Amino acid sequence: MEDQHSLLYQKLRKKAKKKVETKMAFYICTIVFSFTAVVLLMLSFYLPGAAFWLRLPIPVFIMVLGILYLTAFGLPSTGALSEDWQEAEIEKEMIKLYREKKAQLPPLDELSETEILELKELERLRQKRDRDEDFV
Repeated sequence: MEDQHSLLYQKLRKKAKKKVETKMAFYICTIVFSFTAVVLLMLSFYLPGAAFWLRLPIPVFIMVLGILYLTAFGLPSTGALSEDWQEAEIEKEMIKLYREKKAQLPPLDELSETEILELKELERLRQKRDRDEDFV
């Protein structure tokens, strides 16, 4: 039973890590698109005859960033980046995915003592995260 729980943990961690990597890709694209847009704007002021064509990609960049944002974060929500953001995001995604899986788990009386302790540990982490958000 412990191997099954470990396998579930690894699967949840893999999913959560993929979600966090998607969020990191959004940030990287934002930096690249911003730099490119600034360069294109500078060129359009330097070359007024080609200004329209140089400014044309900028709205496309904005639309792509909007799609990437919705893919990575879903609908807008509040939250601040912390020093340990990536690890906190992985933990948050794991807890969310674990809750979804918990609905499919057998009742607590059928779980082993180790599994019950691990569920309590996840609940403690969630409460700690909720407490930390109160101060932000």
